[in-house]
Amino acid sequence: MRNTYALTEAAIQLAIFIVLFLASLYVPLLGIVISFFLSLPFIIFTMRHGYRAALVLLVAAVIVSSLISSFLSAFAAIMFGTGGIVIGVLFAKQKNRYMILAAATVVFLLNTVIDYILSVKFFDIDIIAQTLSLLSDSFHTATQMMKGMGKEPPKQLIARFQQGLELIKYVTPTLFVIAALASAYLTISVSVPILKRLKLSVGTWPPFRQLMLPRQLIWYYMLVLIATFFPLEKGTFAFIVVINLYYLLQLLFAIQGFSFLYYIAHRKQIAKGIVVIGTLFCFFVPFLLYLVAILGIIDLGFELRKRVQ
Repeated sequence: MRNTYALTEAAIQLAIFIVLFLASLYVPLLGIVISFFLSLPFIIFTMRHGYRAALVLLVAAVIVSSLISSFLSAFAAIMFGTGGIVIGVLFAKQKNRYMILAAATVVFLLNTVIDYILSVKFFDIDIIAQTLSLLSDSFHTATQMMKGMGKEPPKQLIARFQQGLELIKYVTPTLFVIAALASAYLTISVSVPILKRLKLSVGTWPPFRQLMLPRQLIWYYMLVLIATFFPLEKGTFAFIVVINLYYLLQLLFAIQGFSFLYYIAHRKQIAKGIVVIGTLFCFFVPFLLYLVAILGIIDLGFELRKRVQ
C-alpha cells in the first residue's frame, strides 16, 4: 500500500516538474522565476519518502526531460533534481538553514562546473566566451556610434572596459560560486512557504545578525594576501587560484560585516527598512562594500560584538 502511494506521488511530482520545466524553457522572462521552483517536487518527495525513492524520481525526470526537449535538458534536470534531494534530506533531518544553504550551494556549484566542462568539451559551447564576445561587440558598437556623432570615446574608458573583460575571464570560478549561492538561496526561499502549507517541518532562518563565520578564514586571507606579493604571471593556474580566493574571501568578509551591522542595528533598534536600504546602497558603491568587508575582518579577528556588549 505504501509503495503504491509513493509510486502515485512520484508520478504526480514528475508531472509537476515537467510542466514547470517546459514553462521555464518557453515562457519569456517569467521562465527565469519559474526555474527556482524546479527543485520543489524533489524536495517534497524526498521529505516524504526518502532520498532513495527520490533518486528513482530523478532518473525518470532526466529521461522524460530529454525526450520532450533535448539531450542538454538532462543536465538541468540533474542539477535541480540533485539540489532538491539534498535540500529535502537536510530539511527532513531538521538541519540548520545555513547548513542547508551551504550544502545546496555546493551541489549547484558542482553541477554548474560539470555542465560547463561538458558543454565545452563535447558540444563546443563556451557560454563564458560567448558572453564576453557579446559584451565586447556591444561596446565596440557603442564606441562606433559615438565616433559617428563626432565624439571620440575616452581612452581611459576603453582601457577600463578591456581590463574588466579580462578580470571577468579570470574570476569565472568566483562568478560560478555567486551564481550557485544565489540559486540555492532563492530555491530555498520560494520552497519554504509551500512546504509549510503542506505541513512539512522546515524550521526557520537563524537571525542574520547572529551569523559568525569561522575565524580561520582570517589566516587563509593572510596567506592569500602574501601570495599576491609574488610576481604571478597572468593567466597561469596559480594566478587564477589566488585571485579567485581573494575575491571569495572578500565576499565572505562582506557578509560577516553586514551581519555585524545588522547586529548593531538590532541593539540600537534601528528600523529594518533603513538597514535594508543601506545594504542595497553599499552594493552600488564598491568602496563602501570594501569597508564592510574590512569591518567583517575586524569583527572576526577581535570579537567586536563582545566589545560592543
